[in-house]
Amino acid sequence: MSQRSSEAFNPVGLEGMEFIEYASPDPDALEELFYKLGFKKIAQHKSQDVGLFRQGGVNFILNKEKGSFADEFRDAHGPSVCATGFRVKDAKEAFKAAVERGARPVEAAPFHSFPAIYGIGDSVVYFVDHHHEGKVYEGDFNYIGPTDVPGFGAEVIDHMTNNVPLGQMQQWCDFYEKVFNFSEQRYFDIKGESTGLISKVMRSPCKKIIIPINEPSDSKSQIQEYLDEYKGSGIQHIALLTNDIIQTVSNMRRQGIDFLEVPDTYYELLPERMPQISEDIDVLRDLKILVDGDDEGYLLQIFTKTLIGPIFYEIIQRKNHNGFGEGNFQALFDSIELDQKRRGYL
Repeated sequence: MSQRSSEAFNPVGLEGMEFIEYASPDPDALEELFYKLGFKKIAQHKSQDVGLFRQGGVNFILNKEKGSFADEFRDAHGPSVCATGFRVKDAKEAFKAAVERGARPVEAAPFHSFPAIYGIGDSVVYFVDHHHEGKVYEGDFNYIGPTDVPGFGAEVIDHMTNNVPLGQMQQWCDFYEKVFNFSEQRYFDIKGESTGLISKVMRSPCKKIIIPINEPSDSKSQIQEYLDEYKGSGIQHIALLTNDIIQTVSNMRRQGIDFLEVPDTYYELLPERMPQISEDIDVLRDLKILVDGDDEGYLLQIFTKTLIGPIFYEIIQRKNHNGFGEGNFQALFDSIELDQKRRGYL
């Protein structure tokens, strides 16, 4: 089978990301964080203490239900992403195909009326059909406000990373390939002054779910720090795509969201490194937005500090460029190392 036809094969009928579900020992603080990121609560579960938050095409679920799977996951990991929802053509058929291809089934789905398998770090992956646009949540939730929430401009989930222990990256790449027919898009080996990581970027056959998988290259890596705090593998960061990063980040900063520092020297070199950018460099410097690209296009990106335990967010805008900010990795890695040193981890 050719690489082209192999990538087109979509055994479970993936169509994109539907939601990300969170658990936290301090759910009120997490709810407040969602508001500061531009989300609004649009629905409440009919029988459980579970809320649905939305911004653009991004859905966050906050599960406060006592005795639930989310409750157990929170006890094991602290503030965490306990589940994700993958949008599929047919949920029952997707579940059947995934299990046939080696996925571990969740025998009694812990929440939602959708079938599920176990994913990274024993989080749950739900299969959500989308036959009727906007009708996914009606069975379980009561809407309490407008369902169209522009928020601060986040439109969709661009990608989400998985962090795994040393030696397990390939195992999880194989999982995504075998079960869903994801394909490897990129490989990175990043070295800082004191630490390092290696990463493979996996992409779904529908091209709408992108998961970079990171493993540490040493015992003090930022990846290892995540694994130590999270007590295992899991989702490290979630990238929100916007078409106006300056507006989105300005709004988030006004709400008190903290972002990683970037040295001013980075912007002194920017006109020479990226002459094609149309944004005002002084504005980018003030907001600490990073830029990377090539002759065909570029992206703008920024990373929050850790906001949910060791989990953080990326805000990204793409201008005809599908990379991940490879040219920024060193500057970003150095910035995270500086933060680790300030906190006494290094």
